[in-house]
Amino acid sequence: MDKRYTDLELDGLKEIMNIGGGNAATSISQMVNSKIDMKVPSVEILSYGDLYKRVIADDVEVHAILSRFVGDFEGALLFVLSDAAADKLAGLMMGSDVEGVSREVKASAVSELTNIVANSFLRAIGTMLNIQLIASLPATSYDYFGAVISSAYMALDQYDEQVMVIRNEFLYMDDKLDASLFLIPEVGMLDRMFKSLGI
Repeated sequence: MDKRYTDLELDGLKEIMNIGGGNAATSISQMVNSKIDMKVPSVEILSYGDLYKRVIADDVEVHAILSRFVGDFEGALLFVLSDAAADKLAGLMMGSDVEGVSREVKASAVSELTNIVANSFLRAIGTMLNIQLIASLPATSYDYFGAVISSAYMALDQYDEQVMVIRNEFLYMDDKLDASLFLIPEVGMLDRMFKSLGI
């Protein structure tokens, strides 16, 4: 990733993520009828090695939901959850203990949740930038985090040795929910976004 972003640009991006992530947390809270908070988002450019050291190890199995979006900007939202977090969220959504529930039922509940999160996130960004963004139906998978990240970034022609990691973390009852929301922009999207912000 040859492009270097200024602190002002990264702060602008963080503010967009803060608004979008806040809307997403509110949507989750309303859906599960429990208070879900969001940590201040982080925006970093990391090598794959640092990503796996500082975010999630590449050999950890995760639930991953990828939702591409189109409109004035194009890219994807990737929602990644640990198995324990998926159990907790699915249990909150279904109003019961998910022990013994099949992975397919759990994946369906998490996919439905992610669809709502993605749309609330994109609405917030669209309102802030006065643009139109539409999310595709989410594609779910259960795989190693390294494989999830590699395939997601390659699907959007992101082949750099470094990746821009724009991440929101969610909290439930003061405990970190092992769930992160990543924004994966297509090439050129961020420059147009900064222009819309007047940066």
